[in-house]
Amino acid sequence: GRSPDTAIMTRLFHIADLHFGAESDRLVAAFEEACAAENPGLLVAAGDFTQAGRRREFAAARAMFDRIGLPAVGAPGNHDVPVYALGQRALTPWRRFHSQLGEQVIPAYRSDALHVESLHTARRAQFRPDWSLGRVSGRHLEPVIERLAASAAGTRILTCHHPLLAPGGLKGRARTHRGDRAADLAAEACDLVLTGHLHETFVLPAPDEDKSCWFVGTGTTFSDRTRDEAASFNRIDIEPERILITRMAADDGKTFKPGRTWELER
Repeated sequence: GRSPDTAIMTRLFHIADLHFGAESDRLVAAFEEACAAENPGLLVAAGDFTQAGRRREFAAARAMFDRIGLPAVGAPGNHDVPVYALGQRALTPWRRFHSQLGEQVIPAYRSDALHVESLHTARRAQFRPDWSLGRVSGRHLEPVIERLAASAAGTRILTCHHPLLAPGGLKGRARTHRGDRAADLAAEACDLVLTGHLHETFVLPAPDEDKSCWFVGTGTTFSDRTRDEAASFNRIDIEPERILITRMAADDGKTFKPGRTWELER
């Protein structure tokens, strides 16, 4: 990772799998309250803003980002392809995402403290039966990694919807095509890789022990599509000598409360 003395302490929220269309209104309100109270400088949104890519779902997501008023970086997930408009899915799969969220969710963010880049891993269709799985294109990955590697920012972050590294390996829902190669390249250029899709919070070191890059997943922020853990997001505090990742869990269904914290060496 980048030398710690160039880092500036900052806070961001790592969110994913919002699934507007299957959201809890109470948790949307609770998340907006958390943003006002905790004052993050940036939201990193790791895909699946909607449940089925409907216009009204994107409109609800846009309204939330408008109310919060914070910069957000991210890329669409597999649920952001129109499910019921097959012509759009085939020909213009990301038009609704860009037209509805293009001003609120930007592909990259740069400051002296942070350089965040997003990577598109969702596809309209694939030559395998499960189209929800992720796929990394070298054509998309290489320029993103080059920009991060050349960055002088204190902390460099890559975000994408699908995991590049996952608990138990890239299998099951984590079968991201070329994810292992992307993880190796990201570890050379990044301090953090922030992902979603699994609805699971995890913090994993880079496969190469010589690289100080961490791969971090988060739960579904406020949808009803929970699996083995409650709705949650990650609060990330970046300090000169360490990075603190705190799971903010909605255990009571009404508010987000701090849970486990990971302290990561830089």
